[in-house]
Amino acid sequence: MLHAVVANLPDLIYVKDTQSRFLLANQATAFAMGAASSQDLLGKTDFDFYPRELAQGFFDDEQKVIRTGQPLVSQDEHLKETGEQTRWILTTKVPFTGADGRILGVIGIGRDITARKNLETELGKAQKELEFKATHDSLTGLLNRGAIVEMLEREFARGARMCSQTAVLLGDLDHFKDVNDTYGHQVGDEVLCETARRLTHTVRPYDLVGRYGGEEFLVILPNCAGPDALVRADQLRKTISATPMVTARGPVSLTISFGVLAVDGLGSRMLERMLHEADIALYAAKAAGRNQCKMAGPVL
Repeated sequence: MLHAVVANLPDLIYVKDTQSRFLLANQATAFAMGAASSQDLLGKTDFDFYPRELAQGFFDDEQKVIRTGQPLVSQDEHLKETGEQTRWILTTKVPFTGADGRILGVIGIGRDITARKNLETELGKAQKELEFKATHDSLTGLLNRGAIVEMLEREFARGARMCSQTAVLLGDLDHFKDVNDTYGHQVGDEVLCETARRLTHTVRPYDLVGRYGGEEFLVILPNCAGPDALVRADQLRKTISATPMVTARGPVSLTISFGVLAVDGLGSRMLERMLHEADIALYAAKAAGRNQCKMAGPVL
Protein backbone atom coordinates (compact mmCIF):
# COMPACT_ATOMS: atom_id res chain seq x y z
CA MET A 1 0.00 0.00 0.00
CA LEU A 2 2.84 2.41 0.85
CA HIS A 3 4.43 1.69 -2.52
CA ALA A 4 1.16 2.44 -4.29
CA VAL A 5 0.73 5.70 -2.38
CA VAL A 6 4.25 6.89 -3.23
CA ALA A 7 3.87 5.85 -6.86
CA ASN A 8 0.62 7.77 -7.33
CA LEU A 9 1.40 10.97 -5.46
CA PRO A 10 1.75 14.02 -7.75
CA ASP A 11 4.66 15.23 -5.63
CA LEU A 12 8.21 14.20 -6.45
CA ILE A 13 9.53 11.55 -4.03
CA TYR A 14 12.95 9.98 -4.33
CA VAL A 15 15.84 8.48 -2.39
CA LYS A 16 19.51 8.84 -3.35
CA ASP A 17 22.69 7.26 -2.01
CA THR A 18 25.74 9.12 -0.73
CA GLN A 19 26.88 9.73 -4.33
CA SER A 20 23.50 11.24 -5.20
CA ARG A 21 22.53 8.24 -7.34
CA PHE A 22 18.85 7.34 -7.44
CA LEU A 23 17.88 4.37 -5.29
CA LEU A 24 14.14 4.95 -5.58
CA ALA A 25 11.84 7.40 -7.34
CA ASN A 26 8.16 7.69 -8.13
CA GLN A 27 6.64 8.40 -11.52
CA ALA A 28 6.21 12.11 -10.81
CA THR A 29 9.98 12.41 -10.38
CA ALA A 30 10.59 10.60 -13.65
CA PHE A 31 8.12 12.89 -15.44
CA ALA A 32 9.79 16.02 -14.04
CA MET A 33 13.18 14.80 -15.25
CA GLY A 34 12.01 13.76 -18.69
CA ALA A 35 12.42 10.01 -18.12
CA ALA A 36 9.92 7.42 -19.36
CA SER A 37 9.60 5.68 -16.00
CA SER A 38 11.01 5.72 -12.51
CA GLN A 39 13.05 2.63 -13.36
CA ASP A 40 15.03 4.71 -15.85
CA LEU A 41 16.35 6.85 -12.98
CA LEU A 42 17.81 4.06 -10.85
CA GLY A 43 21.58 4.24 -10.53
CA LYS A 44 21.74 7.55 -12.34
CA THR A 45 22.30 11.11 -11.13
CA ASP A 46 20.99 14.53 -12.04
CA PHE A 47 24.02 14.94 -14.31
CA ASP A 48 22.45 12.37 -16.64
CA PHE A 49 19.36 14.54 -17.14
CA TYR A 50 20.17 18.20 -16.52
CA PRO A 51 22.78 20.69 -17.74
CA ARG A 52 25.96 20.43 -15.68
CA GLU A 53 25.59 23.75 -13.87
CA LEU A 54 22.04 22.98 -12.77
CA ALA A 55 22.89 19.40 -11.76
CA GLN A 56 25.92 20.62 -9.81
CA GLY A 57 23.69 22.87 -7.72
CA PHE A 58 21.39 19.95 -6.84
CA PHE A 59 24.40 17.74 -6.08
CA ASP A 60 26.00 20.34 -3.78
CA ASP A 61 22.77 20.75 -1.81
CA GLU A 62 22.40 17.00 -1.34
CA GLN A 63 26.02 16.51 -0.34
CA LYS A 64 25.66 19.23 2.28
CA VAL A 65 22.64 17.42 3.75
CA ILE A 66 24.57 14.15 3.79
CA ARG A 67 27.70 15.77 5.24
CA THR A 68 26.04 17.82 7.97
CA GLY A 69 22.95 15.76 8.71
CA GLN A 70 20.91 18.97 8.54
CA PRO A 71 17.74 18.97 6.39
CA LEU A 72 17.17 21.46 3.60
CA VAL A 73 13.55 22.57 3.94
CA SER A 74 11.28 24.26 1.38
CA GLN A 75 13.86 25.48 -1.10
CA ASP A 76 12.77 26.73 -4.51
CA GLU A 77 14.46 24.97 -7.43
CA HIS A 78 13.91 25.97 -11.02
CA LEU A 79 14.29 23.74 -14.05
CA LYS A 80 14.60 25.05 -17.61
CA GLU A 81 12.43 23.10 -20.00
CA THR A 82 11.96 23.05 -23.78
CA GLY A 83 11.08 26.46 -25.16
CA GLU A 84 12.85 28.20 -22.26
CA GLN A 85 9.90 27.61 -19.96
CA THR A 86 10.80 27.33 -16.29
CA ARG A 87 9.38 24.73 -13.94
CA TRP A 88 9.59 25.57 -10.25
CA ILE A 89 9.86 22.84 -7.62
CA LEU A 90 9.54 23.42 -3.87
CA THR A 91 11.98 20.90 -2.47
CA THR A 92 12.76 19.44 0.95
CA LYS A 93 15.80 17.19 1.36
CA VAL A 94 16.50 15.25 4.57
CA PRO A 95 19.15 12.70 5.57
CA PHE A 96 18.34 9.06 4.81
CA THR A 97 19.62 7.09 7.80
CA GLY A 98 19.97 3.38 8.46
CA ALA A 99 18.97 1.44 11.58
CA ASP A 100 22.35 2.25 13.13
CA GLY A 101 21.90 6.00 12.57
CA ARG A 102 24.47 6.13 9.81
CA ILE A 103 23.58 8.45 6.91
CA LEU A 104 23.06 6.36 3.78
CA GLY A 105 21.94 9.10 1.48
CA VAL A 106 19.20 11.70 1.10
CA ILE A 107 15.42 11.63 0.83
CA GLY A 108 13.87 14.26 -1.39
CA ILE A 109 10.30 15.52 -1.67
CA GLY A 110 9.33 18.11 -4.26
CA ARG A 111 6.15 19.87 -5.24
CA ASP A 112 5.55 21.58 -8.56
CA ILE A 113 4.76 25.23 -7.75
CA THR A 114 5.11 26.53 -11.30
CA ALA A 115 1.49 27.71 -11.43
CA ARG A 116 1.94 29.60 -8.17
CA LYS A 117 5.19 31.18 -9.35
CA ASN A 118 3.60 32.22 -12.64
CA LEU A 119 0.69 33.75 -10.74
CA GLU A 120 3.10 35.61 -8.46
CA THR A 121 4.93 36.92 -11.52
CA GLU A 122 1.72 38.10 -13.15
CA LEU A 123 0.55 39.72 -9.92
CA GLY A 124 3.93 41.43 -9.61
CA LYS A 125 3.65 42.80 -13.15
CA ALA A 126 0.10 43.98 -12.49
CA GLN A 127 1.22 45.67 -9.28
CA LYS A 128 4.03 47.49 -11.09
CA GLU A 129 1.63 48.58 -13.83
CA LEU A 130 -0.80 49.93 -11.23
CA GLU A 131 2.01 51.75 -9.44
CA PHE A 132 3.21 53.22 -12.74
CA LYS A 133 -0.29 54.36 -13.69
CA ALA A 134 -0.77 55.90 -10.26
CA THR A 135 2.39 58.02 -10.56
CA HIS A 136 2.71 58.69 -14.30
CA ASP A 137 0.81 60.72 -16.84
CA SER A 138 -1.05 58.38 -19.19
CA LEU A 139 -0.32 60.49 -22.29
CA THR A 140 3.34 61.48 -21.99
CA GLY A 141 4.64 58.82 -19.60
CA LEU A 142 6.12 61.55 -17.40
CA LEU A 143 5.56 61.73 -13.66
CA ASN A 144 2.10 63.12 -13.03
CA ARG A 145 1.38 66.23 -10.96
CA GLY A 146 1.05 64.41 -7.65
CA ALA A 147 4.22 62.38 -8.16
CA ILE A 148 6.43 65.24 -9.39
CA VAL A 149 5.32 67.48 -6.49
CA GLU A 150 6.09 64.65 -4.06
CA MET A 151 9.53 64.26 -5.64
CA LEU A 152 10.06 68.00 -5.36
CA GLU A 153 9.22 67.90 -1.67
CA ARG A 154 11.77 65.12 -1.18
CA GLU A 155 14.44 67.00 -3.12
CA PHE A 156 13.86 70.15 -1.08
CA ALA A 157 14.21 68.14 2.12
CA ARG A 158 17.34 66.40 0.83
CA GLY A 159 18.82 69.72 -0.28
CA ALA A 160 18.22 71.13 3.18
CA ARG A 161 20.04 68.20 4.77
CA MET A 162 22.93 68.37 2.29
CA CYS A 163 23.08 72.19 2.29
CA SER A 164 22.73 72.23 -1.50
CA GLN A 165 20.45 74.15 -3.84
CA THR A 166 17.57 72.61 -5.74
CA ALA A 167 16.32 74.34 -8.88
CA VAL A 168 12.71 74.29 -10.04
CA LEU A 169 11.80 75.02 -13.65
CA LEU A 170 8.12 75.56 -14.37
CA GLY A 171 7.55 75.55 -18.13
CA ASP A 172 4.49 76.28 -20.22
CA LEU A 173 4.15 75.83 -23.99
CA ASP A 174 3.46 79.16 -25.68
CA HIS A 175 0.18 79.51 -27.59
CA PHE A 176 -0.60 75.82 -27.16
CA LYS A 177 -4.32 76.54 -27.41
CA ASP A 178 -3.74 77.68 -31.00
CA VAL A 179 -2.34 74.23 -31.82
CA ASN A 180 -5.48 72.52 -30.57
CA ASP A 181 -7.74 75.03 -32.33
CA THR A 182 -5.84 74.84 -35.62
CA TYR A 183 -4.84 71.19 -35.88
CA GLY A 184 -7.07 69.39 -33.38
CA HIS A 185 -6.47 67.71 -30.05
CA GLN A 186 -4.76 64.66 -31.58
CA VAL A 187 -1.96 66.87 -32.89
CA GLY A 188 -1.96 68.66 -29.54
CA ASP A 189 -1.34 65.30 -27.86
CA GLU A 190 1.50 64.57 -30.29
CA VAL A 191 3.07 67.92 -29.43
CA LEU A 192 2.83 67.22 -25.70
CA CYS A 193 4.46 63.81 -26.15
CA GLU A 194 7.27 65.26 -28.26
CA THR A 195 7.81 68.03 -25.72
CA ALA A 196 8.09 65.41 -22.98
CA ARG A 197 10.59 63.44 -25.07
CA ARG A 198 12.76 66.47 -25.77
CA LEU A 199 12.78 67.57 -22.15
CA THR A 200 13.70 64.15 -20.78
CA HIS A 201 16.46 63.74 -23.37
CA THR A 202 17.99 67.11 -22.49
CA VAL A 203 18.09 66.95 -18.68
CA ARG A 204 20.71 65.08 -16.68
CA PRO A 205 20.06 61.41 -15.80
CA TYR A 206 19.21 62.28 -12.19
CA ASP A 207 16.98 65.27 -12.98
CA LEU A 208 13.21 64.80 -12.87
CA VAL A 209 10.55 65.88 -15.35
CA GLY A 210 6.82 65.79 -14.75
CA ARG A 211 3.65 66.95 -16.43
CA TYR A 212 2.35 69.58 -14.02
CA GLY A 213 -0.94 70.01 -15.85
CA GLY A 214 -2.27 70.71 -19.34
CA GLU A 215 0.69 72.11 -21.27
CA GLU A 216 2.74 72.83 -18.13
CA PHE A 217 5.87 70.88 -17.22
CA LEU A 218 7.82 70.85 -13.96
CA VAL A 219 11.54 70.09 -14.04
CA ILE A 220 13.57 69.42 -10.87
CA LEU A 221 17.33 69.97 -10.96
CA PRO A 222 19.00 68.68 -7.79
CA ASN A 223 22.24 70.33 -6.66
CA CYS A 224 21.82 73.22 -9.10
CA ALA A 225 22.45 76.86 -8.16
CA GLY A 226 20.56 79.87 -9.51
CA PRO A 227 22.83 80.95 -12.40
CA ASP A 228 23.26 77.36 -13.56
CA ALA A 229 19.50 76.79 -13.32
CA LEU A 230 18.87 79.72 -15.66
CA VAL A 231 21.39 78.32 -18.15
CA ARG A 232 19.78 74.86 -17.97
CA ALA A 233 16.33 76.34 -18.44
CA ASP A 234 17.52 78.18 -21.55
CA GLN A 235 18.92 74.91 -22.92
CA LEU A 236 15.52 73.32 -22.50
CA ARG A 237 13.84 76.31 -24.10
CA LYS A 238 16.09 76.00 -27.15
CA THR A 239 15.43 72.25 -27.30
CA ILE A 240 11.74 72.94 -27.84
CA SER A 241 12.08 75.86 -30.28
CA ALA A 242 15.10 74.65 -32.30
CA THR A 243 13.20 72.44 -34.76
CA PRO A 244 9.52 71.98 -35.66
CA MET A 245 7.71 69.02 -34.16
CA VAL A 246 6.65 66.34 -36.62
CA THR A 247 2.93 65.55 -36.38
CA ALA A 248 0.27 63.80 -38.43
CA ARG A 249 -0.78 67.21 -39.78
CA GLY A 250 2.75 68.28 -40.69
CA PRO A 251 5.49 70.14 -38.80
CA VAL A 252 4.42 72.38 -35.94
CA SER A 253 6.75 75.04 -34.52
CA LEU A 254 6.39 75.87 -30.85
CA THR A 255 8.20 77.72 -28.09
CA ILE A 256 8.15 77.38 -24.32
CA SER A 257 8.56 79.81 -21.44
CA PHE A 258 10.12 78.98 -18.07
CA GLY A 259 9.89 80.35 -14.58
CA VAL A 260 13.06 79.46 -12.68
CA LEU A 261 13.54 79.19 -8.92
CA ALA A 262 16.59 78.03 -6.95
CA VAL A 263 15.97 76.98 -3.37
CA ASP A 264 18.72 76.91 -0.76
CA GLY A 265 18.09 74.95 2.42
CA LEU A 266 14.45 75.87 2.95
CA GLY A 267 13.24 72.30 3.07
CA SER A 268 9.72 71.21 2.19
CA ARG A 269 7.76 73.42 4.60
CA MET A 270 7.44 76.21 2.01
CA LEU A 271 6.62 73.97 -0.95
CA GLU A 272 3.41 75.71 -2.01
CA ARG A 273 4.97 79.16 -1.72
CA MET A 274 7.97 78.16 -3.79
CA LEU A 275 5.78 76.73 -6.52
CA HIS A 276 3.84 79.98 -6.42
CA GLU A 277 7.06 81.96 -6.86
CA ALA A 278 8.04 79.79 -9.86
CA ASP A 279 4.60 80.41 -11.32
CA ILE A 280 5.01 84.18 -10.89
CA ALA A 281 8.35 83.99 -12.72
CA LEU A 282 6.69 81.97 -15.50
CA TYR A 283 3.97 84.62 -15.79
CA ALA A 284 6.68 87.28 -16.06
CA ALA A 285 8.30 85.35 -18.92
CA LYS A 286 4.94 85.19 -20.69
CA ALA A 287 4.29 88.88 -20.13
CA ALA A 288 7.74 89.78 -21.49
CA GLY A 289 6.97 88.20 -24.85
CA ARG A 290 7.22 84.42 -24.26
CA ASN A 291 9.95 82.05 -25.46
CA GLN A 292 12.21 83.08 -22.61
CA CYS A 293 13.21 82.23 -19.05
CA LYS A 294 12.74 84.41 -16.00
CA MET A 295 14.38 83.97 -12.61
CA ALA A 296 12.17 84.16 -9.54
CA GLY A 297 13.17 86.43 -6.70
CA PRO A 298 14.55 84.99 -3.46
CA VAL A 299 12.00 83.31 -1.19
CA LEU A 300 12.14 84.98 2.20
